[in-house]
Amino acid sequence: MAGTAASSVANAASASPRSIAQALSARIRDHILNGAFTAGEHLREVQLAAMFGASRTPVRLALAANEKDGLLDYTAHRGYVVRPFDLTDIASAFEMRALIEGFACRQAAEQGLHPDRQHQAQAAIDAVAALLHRKEALDEQCRSDWRAHNSAFHRAIVEQSGNRFIGPMLANVQQIPSVYPPIMASYDPQALRIYNDQHRAVLACILQRQGTRAEFLMREHVSLAGETICAALGTATSAGQAG
Repeated sequence: MAGTAASSVANAASASPRSIAQALSARIRDHILNGAFTAGEHLREVQLAAMFGASRTPVRLALAANEKDGLLDYTAHRGYVVRPFDLTDIASAFEMRALIEGFACRQAAEQGLHPDRQHQAQAAIDAVAALLHRKEALDEQCRSDWRAHNSAFHRAIVEQSGNRFIGPMLANVQQIPSVYPPIMASYDPQALRIYNDQHRAVLACILQRQGTRAEFLMREHVSLAGETICAALGTATSAGQAG
């Protein structure tokens, strides 16, 4: 297993198991995405607990969280294993997601956005702006909050489309790891501010009934996210092969 020096994430005696698990989840995710944990590697609770200076319970919760995000596979006999990344599949899935959500944007603009969904989308943008009003890197709770707000924005537009085929098509795309919910390599606040500015521009076009422009901006937005994630995963894969 990559890494030998124990690095404690539980320095504060008063830290709750949930907060420790959230910090561990972020550390494990970062190790996977930077290539420290390589595809096919078996992640064992005991070794991770020693490595990060934590007990096995929060380690178990952190592993389960990363499995849910599609970064790990779990079987009863082997436990948790780092899932291999197929960059071709991920890139193709993002391409399909860009097309589907771009179409949903155009339909939302042409139909007009329901006030409740407009409020949902705007609230998500405002919440992310407040979340990113900081210079330091985001901790796991902030990352989780960002993912929730990002999902709320996209969901407001997709649900407005009224096309019953869009949901199942997106669900199929979401089966590809790292496509949805988006797993960012660094959660760099500056990059997330750019994404939020793009959300703001998309919403403005929808409200102005500029369907073609809204579709283009959403496709560009999703494509940028895909390129960023594929680049990060490509770096992780190369690091793993070189290790």
